[in-house]
Amino acid sequence: MNPNYGLYQLRSKLDEMEQNLNLDKILEGEKNSISQISSYFRINNWAYRRFHSQDGFMHFRVSPNGCFTDEDVYYQPDCVSEFIKSGDFVLELGFGQGANLLYLARCHPDATFVGLDLLPLKKSKDIPPNVTTYQQDYSDLSQFKDKSVDVMFAFETIVHNSDKERIYREVYRVLKPGGVMVVFDYALNKRYETYDVYLKKAIALVSKGGASAIIESFEELNAIYDRCGLKVERCMDLTRYTLPDLKRLERKAAKIMNRPMLSKLMFWLLPEQFVSNIVLGYLGYDGGVAGLGTYREWVLRK
Repeated sequence: MNPNYGLYQLRSKLDEMEQNLNLDKILEGEKNSISQISSYFRINNWAYRRFHSQDGFMHFRVSPNGCFTDEDVYYQPDCVSEFIKSGDFVLELGFGQGANLLYLARCHPDATFVGLDLLPLKKSKDIPPNVTTYQQDYSDLSQFKDKSVDVMFAFETIVHNSDKERIYREVYRVLKPGGVMVVFDYALNKRYETYDVYLKKAIALVSKGGASAIIESFEELNAIYDRCGLKVERCMDLTRYTLPDLKRLERKAAKIMNRPMLSKLMFWLLPEQFVSNIVLGYLGYDGGVAGLGTYREWVLRK
């Protein structure tokens, strides 16, 4: 990876987009309220199926060998699987289209799985009997008793929330002593305010394009875990292993963004939460190469 090349590409792309598109429209206002996050996923549901996984996996593929394969989508749930034992109570925050929850439930038929998400799980005859889902905001876990959950996990979802401390205090409350929380999510290498105006705009476009809060640094996130009583047992930077997937999505977005008239038309006709997601895909690879944003795995222990 050449960080300077990534920085050059980010700046060049921002200059080109500024000439053709109203980027301020994407950045204006609050983008990660409950209603906006729900709307974002409803609007982009088919795109996740089309461009991420027809099986409903919504996270980035982690490719340790540096080559993109469909099998790489199992990296995250397989990491969670290591911590699940027979009889465990397992809770997923933000199950999306349900692929991770259903995959793990089939791998561990003697464990109980519960998932929470703003949108309902599509009804199917293939849902295992050890799975229950609720349509709700997962920052409220009041229906779960103190020290009642063995394993929790959240993939690329807590980034949407502004009040992460509230979430992790609830995680600490419901986890059993020694219980584990596995998180895969995005983090900046440095605090947002330390970057120059160009890179701040790139970070804001990527964040807002995904209906997220402004992405925080991994040090800020580690501090939140510590304040909430959770011990960081493992924190791995997997950015380089996501680059094959990010590059694949960047190429698809470039087919639109490199055609000014087409991009203008799409930004005019289509929902903002759809076209802003294209901007996210267009900038994400270069942000990773530049070392601006990182993709991390956390194992948190109570």
